[in-house]
Amino acid sequence: MKDNFEILFYLSAILSIIGVLLLAYISPLINPPLKQIEEISHADIEKNVYVEGTIEEVRKLKDKSTSLKFYNTTTEIYLPKNIQLNFKKGEKIRALGAVKIYQSGLEIIISDAKNIEIVMEES
Repeated sequence: MKDNFEILFYLSAILSIIGVLLLAYISPLINPPLKQIEEISHADIEKNVYVEGTIEEVRKLKDKSTSLKFYNTTTEIYLPKNIQLNFKKGEKIRALGAVKIYQSGLEIIISDAKNIEIVMEES
């Protein structure tokens, strides 16, 4: 009886350790680490990224979508027309979205309003 208990104990301990290591490995794939928007490169195309940056310009497009330009980078954030949020120049934001190529530049497309937030108001 004691042998069975020991075997089960060691087996459960080993499986627990394997599970924790697996979660540690998979976690960055599920929730990407926070990057500055200027760190985004062509290596990130078709990947989800979590970025932070300060807005330099807000452009409302003809189709009622929004494009956000940032300091120190040509990468922009695109908000489709179904995401109607008001941003101002100088606000620092964080966003989770997919990197795509648009007109030979990089663009982060936001799919849901809950994936973008203001972290610091303009001063």
